[in-house]
Amino acid sequence: MITPDSVPVPRLDVRFRNIRGQVLIARGEDALELTEAAAFVFRRIDGTRTVRRIGEQLAAEYGIGADEAVTDAGDVLTDLADAGFIGVEAPSS
Repeated sequence: MITPDSVPVPRLDVRFRNIRGQVLIARGEDALELTEAAAFVFRRIDGTRTVRRIGEQLAAEYGIGADEAVTDAGDVLTDLADAGFIGVEAPSS
């Protein structure tokens, strides 16, 4: 389960492409088109930022409340993890 303190981790076998205004990620034969906000979240996955930090950056970029942005970022990251496009590390204690 992804929490605000979880750390999303990039997968080395996932490719990111911007093709004629469509942002796509692909892994093997699986591909997924990302919305602008989802692409913003995906680009911030570096293995060090928490879901909370990514959500705070999303809030600053789009002018929305931090709590809402952290929830939205968590939802995007959960979907990406469930689909196998990212890994997730538990919060460090």
